[in-house]
Amino acid sequence: MLFEVSPCDSVVVHAGEPRVLVDLLDLVESRMLELIEPSCEPSDLANTAGAAAYHLASGGQRVRARLALSSAKALGLSDADAVCLASCVELLHNASLIHDDLQDREQYRRGVETVCAAYGNHIAICTGDLLLSAAYAAIAYFSNPRILPQLMSLVHERTSIVIIGQCAGPTPTGNAVSDMALYEKIASQKSGSLLSLPLELALVGSGKHAWIDKARRAAEHFAIGYQIVDDMEDVAQDTDSHAVNAVLVLKASENGDIRRALSKAQEYGLRHLEQAILGGGSLPDGSGDLLKELARNLRDRL
Repeated sequence: MLFEVSPCDSVVVHAGEPRVLVDLLDLVESRMLELIEPSCEPSDLANTAGAAAYHLASGGQRVRARLALSSAKALGLSDADAVCLASCVELLHNASLIHDDLQDREQYRRGVETVCAAYGNHIAICTGDLLLSAAYAAIAYFSNPRILPQLMSLVHERTSIVIIGQCAGPTPTGNAVSDMALYEKIASQKSGSLLSLPLELALVGSGKHAWIDKARRAAEHFAIGYQIVDDMEDVAQDTDSHAVNAVLVLKASENGDIRRALSKAQEYGLRHLEQAILGGGSLPDGSGDLLKELARNLRDRL
């Protein structure tokens, strides 16, 4: 897959992506920075805003923002509403990353120090909280105030599921995940919720509520497939850590045979990605086309 760097810091976008979506992605970056700017003088808040800007500048693929932009535009929403939804989901995702790094004591993300490593744990906690709060401010820009309660309630529901999934992860004394059913449930909760949210928000915003469940299921399949692909690539470094890894879960059930575990993981990943491709392709007006493309790209890596 080809990539290029967006004018906004080191945000990675797909080469060949429609120019309008790249331009809107730049607006998302600007909106996120606007929302984390301190509105008062205390130095602690200023430090937290600086830490948030530092984290956002580290880049990333902005998958959730791109899903929101692509879906919203396919469903006929305005540029302003598309940016509103994309900013919300991307702020939520980055809040979860900061808290996740803190919980896992990670020192680096995307090649630079994590917020907790660079600024300390106290600032990291508050920075994640700031991004979470900013996400609700972002959704408040949606042009139709009558459906704002539905949008905000959906944001809360999906965020709650992410928190449940994060709490269900491994304990400090070892990997608590012993079977693939539990693994898939955690992956769906931790990653699937914030991958389905962009599609769900766009569907609610355009009045197509009947498709929400199908979008959620497609995104959850994608999330599980994505996590399995990532686990297969990271199995060596995860072996000596407490990370939840599909290959290690399967290795235990395959009497320690790593080759059979990798083969089984590939089967699981392909099955979920095929379901994501089918589900994404069935959504109305091409609103799931980017999800389908991302799932195809991951399938090809397997």
